[in-house]
Amino acid sequence: MHEAANRGVFFLAHIFFLVVFVALVAALAIVLAKRRKRLPLTLAILPLVLIFTTAFLARPFPVAHQSINIFYDALLVFNTIYFWRTGPRYAGPLYLVCVLGTALDFAMHFVIKIA
Repeated sequence: MHEAANRGVFFLAHIFFLVVFVALVAALAIVLAKRRKRLPLTLAILPLVLIFTTAFLARPFPVAHQSINIFYDALLVFNTIYFWRTGPRYAGPLYLVCVLGTALDFAMHFVIKIA
């Protein structure tokens, strides 16, 4: 019973990460489908690279994890504004979902202290 409760807490603590990951992949797919120029494509790929980098660095290098995470958060806000203004359609709202999901994930881990 205790193990099942732990799995539920783990799932709840990481549901927002899953939402952000799906939104990032969807935004990348939209940008790729529109065959955009180098800058939008780089802006769409970079958050995915950073999210995996921060996950990899979390335990062995917590300071590096935090530093990259700050850049990642700022990039999500920038991408929200950039893609909302320039398109393609739905990319801006998907990055807004990423910003909100990241904020909720932060709240669950550090404010509420779940997993």
